[in-house]
Amino acid sequence: MSKLSRIILLISIILTPLIFYNYINGSRNSKKADGGVVSKDKIKHPGKKPEIALIFDDLGESLKELKDVYSLEIPLTIAVIPDRKFSKNIAYTGYRCGYSVLIHLPMEPKGDPAAFVKMKDEFIGRHLPLRKIKGLLRNYLNYFQIAIGVNNHMGSKATEDEDLVRIVLAAVKRKNLVFVDSRTSLKSCVCEVAKELEVECAANEGFLDSIDEVNKIREKIHGLVEKARKKGKIIVIAHPKENTFKALRKELPSLKREVKFITLKEYFDL
Repeated sequence: MSKLSRIILLISIILTPLIFYNYINGSRNSKKADGGVVSKDKIKHPGKKPEIALIFDDLGESLKELKDVYSLEIPLTIAVIPDRKFSKNIAYTGYRCGYSVLIHLPMEPKGDPAAFVKMKDEFIGRHLPLRKIKGLLRNYLNYFQIAIGVNNHMGSKATEDEDLVRIVLAAVKRKNLVFVDSRTSLKSCVCEVAKELEVECAANEGFLDSIDEVNKIREKIHGLVEKARKKGKIIVIAHPKENTFKALRKELPSLKREVKFITLKEYFDL
């Protein structure tokens, strides 16, 4: 037998078992997927729970509110308004607790401007000149270096204004942040403009405590769980109110069996 023939024979001996194994293994996987026994997808994600990224809005004024949030003992996200009494303390303490941190950006609501301009926060809106808007954005977006993104505080009027939204999202993009549309207006254009500008954006699927009653909040929780089941994962916004904490404490033992709570960092896979 020639040297070349011996080499060909040796290669055949080595490769034949590998080809046979791949053929058999491929047939098995095909049968499982086609025959309805076990699909690869089901093996990879057996009984995967729907995911809820819960955001607590409006933090910054009270350290007790952060303590109440922490008492829930679940992964979540805190949205902190800049320039409040305890804003930085709450943001950095929450970060050390493992929470994702958002800049809760004050944006112009509908109604009489005279009403909201007297509030503690300076709202980004058309009532301000462009230079002032850009200055506020620089201040707010640089306030927490640990923030992964932004969501709007109020903003029912501002989020409908495409030109204003474009200014805000351009600043957000420069900081490499994500944006969560709180959906204070059903006519919000935030995520549409964000897609155009290539800014990661997601929308709130519902306010947990739009009605400040324990039983109503509990009903809302179950409705949002159903929405999470349909969509796989959703974002939900709550506020640090006494009734919100009461309702969540009652529901959490069963909720933890039904859904997985995640931070926004996990939601966006950052």
